[in-house]
Amino acid sequence: MTESTALSRRELIAGALALGALGVGQTGRAQGLLNIPTSSRELWRWVRTQPVLDSQVAYLDAASAGPTLRAAMAAEYRARDAQSFSIAAFTSDQWLSETNRIAARVAAFVGCEADEVQITSGAGEAVGLVAAGLDLAPGDEIITTTREHPAAISPWLVLARRRGVSIKQIELPTPLSGPEQLLGLFAGAIGERTKAFMFSHINYTDGVVMPVRELCDFARQKGVISIIDGAQSLGMIDFAMRDLNCDFYATCFHKWLGGSHGTGMLFVRRDKLDVLWPAAPRGMDASPPMFTPTEDFGHAGAPAALHKLGNLVPHVWPALRGVEAAMELQQQIGRARIEARVRELAVYARLRLQQLQGVELLTPARPGLWAGILAFRSGAKQAAEVVASLARNQRVFVRQLVWPGSDNGAVRLSLHVFNTHDEIDRLIQGLQAVLR
Repeated sequence: MTESTALSRRELIAGALALGALGVGQTGRAQGLLNIPTSSRELWRWVRTQPVLDSQVAYLDAASAGPTLRAAMAAEYRARDAQSFSIAAFTSDQWLSETNRIAARVAAFVGCEADEVQITSGAGEAVGLVAAGLDLAPGDEIITTTREHPAAISPWLVLARRRGVSIKQIELPTPLSGPEQLLGLFAGAIGERTKAFMFSHINYTDGVVMPVRELCDFARQKGVISIIDGAQSLGMIDFAMRDLNCDFYATCFHKWLGGSHGTGMLFVRRDKLDVLWPAAPRGMDASPPMFTPTEDFGHAGAPAALHKLGNLVPHVWPALRGVEAAMELQQQIGRARIEARVRELAVYARLRLQQLQGVELLTPARPGLWAGILAFRSGAKQAAEVVASLARNQRVFVRQLVWPGSDNGAVRLSLHVFNTHDEIDRLIQGLQAVLR
């Protein structure tokens, strides 16, 4: 390891615990839930039993897809059963009431207003709604980075071909030295035709936690729209939308949250709803009024974003009931406590990785710039070979990444609260064997 990427055990633990303590009490509610252990030792053992996951597998890849919580599956099944059994009895008023209740529930969890919640199938669709809904002209510029997920960058690349919009991708250094470096890169890239910043809250590649508030504040000063891909943040770290000062925030409920797959949301800052055209309206108010032979259930009287952009709640209601169960579990445990546990596991993994010969950490060393995702590469082994060996011999599942400037690629591990120190030790044992 080089001096720039290696940290002492004291530095890592102190930094992680301090960051994990930030925001305690800012989000969520504190109610008692029967059968949740109170001691940390018993709590994390209990948490390990909550996702539907093979106990013999060390699944270190929540950043790709999170295992669904048993409580979420049970809630979704009960909702599907009730919906089908009573399908003839559901009325428009009932769907409207349920739409407003779910919007309020999601808003309370993420820290915004019900009028700012749009339900989607995931973060990718949410980013696509913004890209499709903004009025952008040829030559208008979107500033993003080279570390964005394909689902987040693709809608903008389509706009570049379709409308002549310019996409400027900032090359992020590896590893980053600090948030001020990121602010400088964005400040240096902005121009007269810049209309929006689009970047991740937490990068899916190296796990960098971006300085979202600072970048969004800067964007607002320059009259630039801020669009955040939060696929890797909700359920991993504790935050509230209202504290980020962003205009749009896309996220999903099926990675770190452990909710039903195929669910997510778009946060639309209330004063930005007027600048966004609906990509798939469902009975939107029109001027002049247009005749429609029927009215979509649960639409009239729905919260503002759902009303304008299309209310999907009646169509994905059972899955959203599963999401509610996942949110409830996170709040009962404590979102700040979950973040602290994720950081604790990541600290341990980083300390162990630093001891391996031939491993180069790509995730920044500075505390605050990373949380539960770590990336590394080896100069001697292909990432694909490393990943396959770990899965075959240790039943440890991590992810292979294509990495710029590296023929061997990179390996990413993402640690969640259902993971254990023993699983990290299995990872290290497997790496020792394959990198020998």
